[in-house]
Amino acid sequence: MRAICLLLLTSSLASAQQKSLEAQVQEKFSPGGFIRLHLSPGGYTITGGEANAILITYTAKNPEALKRVKARIRTSATTADVSVSDAPHNNFQATIEVPPMSDLRARMLAGEIVIDGVEGNKDVEVDYGRIEIKIPKPQEYGKRDASVRAGSIEASAFDVSKGGLFRSFEQKGGGKYRLHAHVTTGEIQLRGPQ
Repeated sequence: MRAICLLLLTSSLASAQQKSLEAQVQEKFSPGGFIRLHLSPGGYTITGGEANAILITYTAKNPEALKRVKARIRTSATTADVSVSDAPHNNFQATIEVPPMSDLRARMLAGEIVIDGVEGNKDVEVDYGRIEIKIPKPQEYGKRDASVRAGSIEASAFDVSKGGLFRSFEQKGGGKYRLHAHVTTGEIQLRGPQ
């Protein structure tokens, strides 16, 4: 009996400690607006969430690292600035939920940005790392372009596959949205419908 109680206590302490290593920041924001993302190096998933809010959820390996992270959301009627800075240098992960109908502009020095479930214009640049954008309806995009100085572009959404140095593509379609993706060194994935 004592062993079971000790196991339950250890499990609940571990669970409480795990919860303390996660933090959130949220602000109200209307759909259809323009969101600028200024991101510290790390791994980010940007996804469609509540229709009227932006929510940042991030984790760190210890409480001190979590306290150092600065996550801010500044909003006006039609624009928002989302910034994450002072993130830990290894294995930092964050999820940013935005209204499913949003225009996005993201900039980051190094790491990975994955965008899923967001309809609108997308302008994403990473110096070193990876961009993945899931595009279930490629026909919604008009002008679209992607480029890497060294690396690969796998754009099944637009029937493009290129690798090597100074690779790029540019297309025009009939849709209303604009798509721009650039990685200096790394990989771009523009995934079409499965």
